[in-house]
Amino acid sequence: MNVSLIVAASENNVIGKDNAIPWHLPDDLKFFRAKTEGHPVIMGRKCYESIGKPLPNRENIVVTHRQDYHAPGCEVSPSVEEAILYAGRNHPEEIFVIGGGEIYRQALPVANRIYMTRVHADILGNVLFPEIDPEVWKVTEKREHPKDAKHAHAFTFLTLERTDELPV
Repeated sequence: MNVSLIVAASENNVIGKDNAIPWHLPDDLKFFRAKTEGHPVIMGRKCYESIGKPLPNRENIVVTHRQDYHAPGCEVSPSVEEAILYAGRNHPEEIFVIGGGEIYRQALPVANRIYMTRVHADILGNVLFPEIDPEVWKVTEKREHPKDAKHAHAFTFLTLERTDELPV
């Protein structure tokens, strides 16, 4: 089972500001959709609430410590670990962790792939993606996208693979 993180992060690792994505990159949204459709997605409560509804054509799992939390159309899990186990029962090929910052931090040690859209700008924000250790993660794919009329920033699609052994 592959546990993959999928994220768009600025050069200074910002991924969000006040429960919103601080840029609009239509081709990144298309990339996200193409990668995650048909697979389970795991997200934190704040991430889910910023989206406002389950993502279509995916099994949505919301992680929260709130025992009475209800997310219509989603499974609710008390931890990232339990969410991964739940998702892996029906979808052993690939599970996606889609945010936010704290959920990424918890999932990074057990992930074996990261799909990162690196936004080539320093952005102000209050949610950060954790630092990636270059001794642990190796770039295996890289595709540049220029700034254009629809995209305020240039960005790069990166695929990173874990090079060390996952903990048992």
